[in-house]
Amino acid sequence: MPTKTSRLFVLATVGTALAVAATVAWSAGLDKRAAQIERALPGRALFALPAAAPTDVARGYLRARGRSESVLASLSVVRAGTDTNGITHLRFEQDVDGLEVYGAYFKGAVNQRGELVHAIDRLAGVSRPTPARVDAAAALQAAMARVHPAESASFRRIGAVGNVTTFDGGAFFHGAPTVTAVAVPKDDGSLARGWLVETWTARSNLLHHTLVDGDGSVLAVERRTANDSYNVFIEDPSKGPQTLVDGPAPDPSRGPSPTGWLGTGSQSTINILGNNVNAYLDTDHNNQPDKGGAAVPNGTFPTVVNLTQSPSTTNNKAVAIQNLFYLNNVVHDILYGHGFNEAAGNFQQDNFDRGGKPRDPVDAEAQDGGGTDNANFATPPDGRKPRMQMYLFTGPGQTHEVRVNSPIVTSYNAATASFGAQLDSTGVTADVVAATPADGCTAISNAVAGKIALINRGACEFGTKALNAQKAKAIGVIVANNQGGTTVIPMGPGVDGKFVKISAVMISQNDGAALAALASPNATARKLAVQPLQIDASLDADVVFHEYGHGLTWRMIGGMSGPIGGALGEGTSDVVAMLINGDDRIGEYSSSNPAGLRRAPYASYPFTYANVNGGEVHNDGEIYAAIGWRMIELFGDARRADLFRYMVQGMNFTPSSPSFENMRDGILAAVGSNTADCTLVWQAFAQFGVGAGSSAIINADSTVTTTPSFTPGACP
Repeated sequence: MPTKTSRLFVLATVGTALAVAATVAWSAGLDKRAAQIERALPGRALFALPAAAPTDVARGYLRARGRSESVLASLSVVRAGTDTNGITHLRFEQDVDGLEVYGAYFKGAVNQRGELVHAIDRLAGVSRPTPARVDAAAALQAAMARVHPAESASFRRIGAVGNVTTFDGGAFFHGAPTVTAVAVPKDDGSLARGWLVETWTARSNLLHHTLVDGDGSVLAVERRTANDSYNVFIEDPSKGPQTLVDGPAPDPSRGPSPTGWLGTGSQSTINILGNNVNAYLDTDHNNQPDKGGAAVPNGTFPTVVNLTQSPSTTNNKAVAIQNLFYLNNVVHDILYGHGFNEAAGNFQQDNFDRGGKPRDPVDAEAQDGGGTDNANFATPPDGRKPRMQMYLFTGPGQTHEVRVNSPIVTSYNAATASFGAQLDSTGVTADVVAATPADGCTAISNAVAGKIALINRGACEFGTKALNAQKAKAIGVIVANNQGGTTVIPMGPGVDGKFVKISAVMISQNDGAALAALASPNATARKLAVQPLQIDASLDADVVFHEYGHGLTWRMIGGMSGPIGGALGEGTSDVVAMLINGDDRIGEYSSSNPAGLRRAPYASYPFTYANVNGGEVHNDGEIYAAIGWRMIELFGDARRADLFRYMVQGMNFTPSSPSFENMRDGILAAVGSNTADCTLVWQAFAQFGVGAGSSAIINADSTVTTTPSFTPGACP
């Protein structure tokens, strides 16, 4: 969750178990206890009840650890499933006085001998929650003021079912906002009645869970924001031609998709529905399937792409949908085989009585009209549909320019931002002034009012730089790249981009230096009249698998937001794509760059844990992805599936809002007593500074301070 402070706790070895605690940061007023993690040493158990049900083993462990009968009575099992090693993974949540206790849970792993071998405990004490002084409507207004302060929405109460009150907020929302009464664990050990507000925007696909205290103050914000046949690109058009592939034959007795991929209802070329995903065209960005398309009565989707034409042609739209439907099913089935199944909270309409909550297939929107050069994936709780939005990317060629009018006349290639005012061919003309500080990450102190601010890339998100320039009354922003020489990239919004009203473009590192060297330059930032051919990200498996990976981590771990959790979510999503596709570069096709979207290919990656600073989640997430790629190299192609299984099942041993160390330890827990594989995992993590004794702290300003260690830990 986005937070203000962080604390790192490490406990010593006790008895037969190694006890550690997760790095968890909470806002003031909330219970600040970290999740307590215990894992059994090799050949030992934390607690055992031979021949007992796994739930009884877990309850016995909690009773032995001093949990009261009132706490035990407040627990209910919300998830239970057995992995391929015969380990039953349980998740309990807590209900007090008819209210779910926010953030309270217990995760336990019980083997076939009735032994608890791993436990994550973040349960609250039981007391009667103090009453709330504000109602659901006031809580919704408080949440909106925090997450969408520029939106003046009005709300009408629709009704209430149990603890959930639903409001009509109009077209701004993808789904009706809900306010759920919850019990809030406070830092003095008491419980208070509060509110969990869910808002999910239509246009930007921003899904927020905002915790509001009973007095109306916001305590925490969690942003949870990727015999039928198909003619598809297995990875992307740069790696090979379309291939006609068959979906799996229905087999109710086994498999991740027992009824096959394709649903039994009507299908069309631009709207394909199955048990795991509904892929459809959404060019008008109303979050509903576009009208039109040709009926497909026979389950065959053979349309051939024409990459020399716009994605908007009839055939290319059909290719986008059949490709997006195929890729979502592929990643669903692969992850299912490694442990992301119904009991783990995966995405399916029908769960076939295998556990979890049904009716939540992915809504996958191709050629979404809400943006460019990006994609996103919003993950609500189990039983509700997530949404993947796939945008068109700017193709190779120049789209924008910074034209210098004086003291010389020249033109620099530019890439635009996906936030703020979008430039037209007239553009913005003004004198250009280099900002102080040069990176624009804090308040700009020099005179940029009425000017275009020149800001260096690095240290914080693009949206933050532009917002600081806007606050200093600049009328535009030019960001100079800090790497690649002649490279420019599109700029994403980050957390602050939604507040930016001025336009922003990026120029290359070399051009930035040249512009900065000019005396009192005047320039025009504008869009070129002739634009390059766009590229459809729905044809790029890297992008689709990356977005789906966000759903995996949110469902299996939770709390994948904030400077560390957000970075780990981005890094893990890259690892998912690399484990499936087998190469170390992400999004080469969509970005029109052989090196991909990241700062460097992951083979021989140059940065380490020491470079993690909380400035930008994709950059920090690259460190975790580089660790993942190193593990892929060490395990080798022949054992990539074993590594994939360790990584997915390791999420069962990982607490919500994890640290790099928690992710590492989760994988090690899944590896178990396999000394050789444990050694490989430690080698990869230690190579990038996440070795024995490493740590990270989230500071009050949301920056991150790391203590790297390049020493591998011990293996059994």
